[in-house]
Amino acid sequence: MNSCRIRIWPLIALLSLAWIGSNECALNYRLEGSVVPIFYNLTIGLRGDADNPGTQFDGEVFITLKAVLADVKEITLHKDISINIEECSLYDAADQLVESGLNARLTTEEQTQQLTVPLTQSLAVEANYTLYFKYTGKVQSDTVGLFSASYIDEATMKTKWVLLTQMQPINARLVFPCFDEPALKAKFEVHIGRPSGLSVVSNTELTRTTDEGNNRFTDHFKVTPIMSTYLLAFVVSEYQARGNSSLSILTRPAYYNYTEFSYSVAERVLPAFGELFQQSYQQLGNELLQYATTPRFPHNSMENWGLVIFKDKVVLEQPGVTDGWTQKEFTIRNIVHENAHMWFGNSVTCKWWSYIWLHEGFARYYEFFMGHELYPEYQLDQQFLVHKLHNALLRDSQNFTQPMTSPLGSILTPADIDYKFDKLTFDKAASVIRMWRIAMGEEHFNLAIQEFLQHYYLSSTSPTGLYVLLNDHWPVQESVLNQSYYDFTIQVGYPRIIVSLNLKDHMLSWEQQRFLLNASDGSDPTLRYTVPITYTTNLSPNFQNLTPAFYIKKSNDYNYWSDEPIDWVIVNLKQANYYRVFYNEPLLGRIQVALTKTEHSGIPVENRAAIIDDLFNFALAGLIDYVEVFEFMEYMSTETEYIPWYAAYVGMERIAKRLTPQQLPNFNKYLSDIAVTVLDKLGVGWTSGDKVLDVYNRNQQVAWLCKYQNSNCTNQVKELFEGGMEKPSPDYRETFYCAASRSGGYSRILEYYAKETNYIDREIYWRAASCTRDYRTHYQNEILGKGNSVDLKIAGLAQLYEQNPDLVTPIFQMITEDIAQLAEALESWPKTAQALSDLTDYFTTREQQQLFSNFYKESQTLFGSSAVTLSQALATVDSNVQWAEQRLGKLVSFLAQRNGAAGLTMPLMMMMWTLVGFLLKL
Repeated sequence: MNSCRIRIWPLIALLSLAWIGSNECALNYRLEGSVVPIFYNLTIGLRGDADNPGTQFDGEVFITLKAVLADVKEITLHKDISINIEECSLYDAADQLVESGLNARLTTEEQTQQLTVPLTQSLAVEANYTLYFKYTGKVQSDTVGLFSASYIDEATMKTKWVLLTQMQPINARLVFPCFDEPALKAKFEVHIGRPSGLSVVSNTELTRTTDEGNNRFTDHFKVTPIMSTYLLAFVVSEYQARGNSSLSILTRPAYYNYTEFSYSVAERVLPAFGELFQQSYQQLGNELLQYATTPRFPHNSMENWGLVIFKDKVVLEQPGVTDGWTQKEFTIRNIVHENAHMWFGNSVTCKWWSYIWLHEGFARYYEFFMGHELYPEYQLDQQFLVHKLHNALLRDSQNFTQPMTSPLGSILTPADIDYKFDKLTFDKAASVIRMWRIAMGEEHFNLAIQEFLQHYYLSSTSPTGLYVLLNDHWPVQESVLNQSYYDFTIQVGYPRIIVSLNLKDHMLSWEQQRFLLNASDGSDPTLRYTVPITYTTNLSPNFQNLTPAFYIKKSNDYNYWSDEPIDWVIVNLKQANYYRVFYNEPLLGRIQVALTKTEHSGIPVENRAAIIDDLFNFALAGLIDYVEVFEFMEYMSTETEYIPWYAAYVGMERIAKRLTPQQLPNFNKYLSDIAVTVLDKLGVGWTSGDKVLDVYNRNQQVAWLCKYQNSNCTNQVKELFEGGMEKPSPDYRETFYCAASRSGGYSRILEYYAKETNYIDREIYWRAASCTRDYRTHYQNEILGKGNSVDLKIAGLAQLYEQNPDLVTPIFQMITEDIAQLAEALESWPKTAQALSDLTDYFTTREQQQLFSNFYKESQTLFGSSAVTLSQALATVDSNVQWAEQRLGKLVSFLAQRNGAAGLTMPLMMMMWTLVGFLLKL
């Protein structure tokens, strides 16, 4: 271990450069660290009753603390402005009063939310003191600190209230004065005063309840493990629990039967993590784990230690309504994610928010890969690529990206801290962690993680602490590891690896450039990375060996000469590493040919999806023309797997949205041709024996093909719908009924909507009915009519044009014939302006732009101050049309010429398409 510490020092020095911030600025927002908390004894007394949550609460907290530096004559901690302190005193370790009446001398800094307690004498170093506050606080109107949520009890139709907390990241200070930084961990003993008729749960077990008289009670809870303030939580409700004294799910009584699946997931997840980490949940220091649901919460879920809070939709599966594969996957991933936090974040905590990825990156990683281990039927290991890795690559190629580890001096204010809780932080970090795990091997990675969790148990650390242990367990001590850590966590962005094949010399070459969607957006194009390379060729294809063959260093390229001619090469096997791959010609064409052969020449779905996603992004960046992308995707006439098709549809979404009504038929023909095999395999019907990804794939195929007027899709849906089929599965219900509404089933689906009493299915029927091509009837009767809510009308109007892109112009003309009618139906001119703005985002021609411009000139005064929304929309239309004119011309010609060859055989067509593509690139 000591030798590793010596090896890592150069890295520590390197990383420290990135962590040095402005100390002067840091002192304004961050606590000095001269005083640290040890123990909080917190009492919250609620003023409301079972029928009214109240707007204020009473608080009392005894904070055991100590000075770790000499000559400390003041104590600074955090307090929100909504906390009103009535008393403040200081006691020594023997409970003897040291100073009283301190509340008269307190100073507060509103901007930094800091409270300073001045003392008349210095604190003794390392001696325990108790700082006492009596105060009142506010039940917040938004979802921070202590706030309320409500629901309608289905048995009595009365409003029921829930009081609950959300302390992350820095909202504990809204509930009690505290040292509200992640590294300042302490133990907590919580007492909650409540009215009769309600119950309380908190982070730990309830130990006793005392009767305070007047129908008021106080619940007392066991002391927590040492933890950060942001993990403290409690919920006051009339909930019912499923489970036992160590594991339970709490929700409103009417939803009790909807928690069975979630509970079964929870029962599997905790033991699995305990075995993987060689450290059970109970060994972390808490015997209890509860899940509580709420109708109102700022996030899907929150990992409070011992009391995870979920939005209702996350963990409730209503039979026949929200219990499809998609919902169950959503539940699995969220439960796994939050359980992973018990180790990553709760036990082992980041020292500062600058590297919150130590929590969120690992939670996201295990969300998919522990999820895959427990529920392999979802193939979450593959889904991770298209749902998370590709998303990270997209966002990380733009100038608003941020590094995984930010300089400490740059993350100080509440806004800075919120900025770090960005989806990119979650997804990129998980992708980079996956890269490390694959490169070093799963066994070595698991050993490193086990030691990391043991070494920093109930403590806090920085990324360097992780790198030390990764290096210790890396099977081969690569000299480039430390630089690679730096490049992918402290630098922003990532490279594209340019791969070339010299047919004459049998030579492969690799070089790198930073990939940017817009090279002129102010990003630094000169950044380079230390990049692990994996590859295989047709000579001896091996897609299972994911150990890096070599690393491209920041200043070096790499060449390889083969003794035999190489037909094709695939780089970044299974997209294990965090970069894009740019195949120069003739490689790309040779890879396309390989993909059309039996079983795609063994090239796995991960690489097929990666190539498609990369090509779309290279075209978006202007490095290639979209013709090359669509030409390459001709291979998909033999593709039937969900993962590559998902990547293709994500890429085609931007293109399809920018094609004019006159250009859409050629796109429709192209899509019909390449999707014929997958539609034949999946059909439009469904069975209980369908594989999960086939269910997902059918959903996207029917959604796209029927939307773009594929006759095979439309006819199959129409036949099945009119044949009296059973109700589609929850996953597929909206897609199928939407397609049926377009093909003549509108009236019947509208009847379903009118008769349905379940609000979830009712909204599905409404959105599906709104897919109708009989847009004028739906608009006049249902959107302008009196029977539906404004929210439903706005959603229904959007469905009309989004699901029928060729009808955008007549729908706009219909609406603007009498815009006052729509404003009356939406009860707001601002909402009407936003509805028009959303619609015109689908405009693709100068003629449509002129229609909008004329309307704006004639009607802008009706909108008042909301006219600015229309003005901004006009500018967006111009930008969109200009982009299409500049970027899609060759693709439009390619599709038109391709479809002119419809009578040719497939081999001849592929030869001709290749030639057309070549000519258009000239």
